This record gives sequence, structure tokens and C-alpha cells, in this order.
Amino acid sequence: MYNGIGLQTPRGSGTSGHVQASKFIAKPRPSSSSPSAAAGGGGTPNPPPTGSGLDGMRKPNKDILEHDRKRQVELRLLVLRDALEEQGFTEAEIDERVEEERKATEIDADAEEGLPPAQDKGLTDTQSHHAAARKENQLQIMRAALGLDAQDVQKKGGL
Repeated sequence: MYNGIGLQTPRGSGTSGHVQASKFIAKPRPSSSSPSAAAGGGGTPNPPPTGSGLDGMRKPNKDILEHDRKRQVELRLLVLRDALEEQGFTEAEIDERVEEERKATEIDADAEEGLPPAQDKGLTDTQSHHAAARKENQLQIMRAALGLDAQDVQKKGGL
């Protein structure tokens, strides 16, 4: 036993009892205010606050959100195509109905352009861009409820 760590005796444990330091502990990144970073030795400068209230979080990437939305649309169209094939429609009729459905979903997507992303069935909370978009929407709703605007939040340092 070393400094209270390890086994009292290795007997019967199937190990030698040797204690090692963990090499997998993540060390904190050096901050940009450290002397080595100020001397040009690496580190990234702090970005200016945007007033969105998400200063500690990454912003949602619109391209990734749009790509996931398109994947969900194509999945629905593929399921529709399979259902129509099972019902015995001809290939021309299937193509026509799938194109009609695609146009309808594009119109719906254009109507929902300004709205926050909804909780889709195929998306999980582990997808960080969707979670960040939901959080950004929650903060906007909170600011509106409290009667704050983005400039007030930025001046006072966050919500």
C-alpha cells in the first residue's frame, strides 16, 4: 500500500499489488491570460461576447442543423416510397407522389425557417448542435419574458 492507495495485501487478488499513477487524467488547458500565452506561446484569444447568453457554450452550426433536417426529410420520403411499392403502385406514380411530398415538406421547411428547431423523434439530446439551438431558444424566450434585449444582457455580463 502506498499513501493509503492500493491493496492491503495483493494476496488472492490476482495482481502483483503494484500501484501506478493514472496517465489518463485530462489536464486543464492553459488560459490565454497565462504568461506563456501572452508572450506568443500559444493559446487562443477570448472571443468577444456576442450577447446571446451562450458565452460558455458553442453556437449551433446552421449547416449541421440543416443537414440533419434534410436527412429526416429524405428518410420520410424513403419510407413513403417503400409503402407505395408494397401497395403495388407503378414506378411513375411512386415518383410523382414522392415529388409532391418533397415539395410539401420544402414549403413546410420554408414556413418554419424562423422558428426554433423542434424536438424531432430521430434526434437525441446528445447531438450538441440541436441542444445548443434549443438552449439558445430558451434563453431568447427568457429574455423576452423578462423584458431584456441583447444589448442589456451584453452590458451586464449575461442572463
